[in-house]
Amino acid sequence: MNILLICIVVAVCGYCLRRKRPIPLPGPILFSPRRHRALKLAEPILVATSISGFFEADVGALTDEGRAYLRAPLLHQIGLRNDASDEQALEHFETMLERQWYRLDLDKLNATDDPRAAMGFACVRVAFLVRCALLQGWVERDPAWRVLLLNAQRAQECFDSWEDFGQAYLAGRQQWVAAFRADGLGGRFDQADLDGLLKPPSGGWAELPWNALPALDPVAQP
Repeated sequence: MNILLICIVVAVCGYCLRRKRPIPLPGPILFSPRRHRALKLAEPILVATSISGFFEADVGALTDEGRAYLRAPLLHQIGLRNDASDEQALEHFETMLERQWYRLDLDKLNATDDPRAAMGFACVRVAFLVRCALLQGWVERDPAWRVLLLNAQRAQECFDSWEDFGQAYLAGRQQWVAAFRADGLGGRFDQADLDGLLKPPSGGWAELPWNALPALDPVAQP
C-alpha cells in the first residue's frame, strides 16, 4: 500500500478515536460509470425488489435467500420451467443470450400494445434479468456485460431522458399486466415511485446524466 495513504488512514483513525467518533468505513466498490449506468436502468424493479449488492463490483453472487426468492421469476422470464436446474439455465443462457436478448418481452406483444412503452419495459427487465443471472452463476461475465451495455445503448437511443424512460416503463408495465401477462420480477410501480427516482438528491436517477456518457465506446473499457 502507498506510504502516504497509510499515513492518511492512521491520522484519520487517530482523530476519530480522540474525538470518540466512529471510524469511517470505505464505501462499496461500484462498477465503472458505463456499467453502473447500465445497471441503473433496473431501478424500477429494485423499488419493489431489494437486491443486496446489485450495483457493487465486488459482489459476485446472491445470498441463498436471494437466490431462492428470484429463481422462479427469472426462469419464467427466459421461458424455462420453475424446476429447471442451474445447469439447464446455464446452457439456455449460453444458447440464447447474445442471439436473442433484444427480443425478451418484445416478441409476444399484442396488436394494441404501444411499442415505445414496451421497449421501456423491456429495457428495465433485461437490465435486471442479466445482472441477476450473473449473480446466480447462469451466465459468464463477458457476454453478460456485452448485453447489459447494448441494452443501455438502445435505451439511450430510444428515449430522451430518465423521465422519458421512466414514463415509458410505467406505461409499458401497465399494458403488460392489463393483458394478464405476469410480472414476477417487479411489483406495483406508479407515478409516485417514478417521481421518487427522479427527485434529488436521493433518487436513484436524480443526479445521473442520461446522455453525457455513451453506453458503448470504441475504446475498450475495464
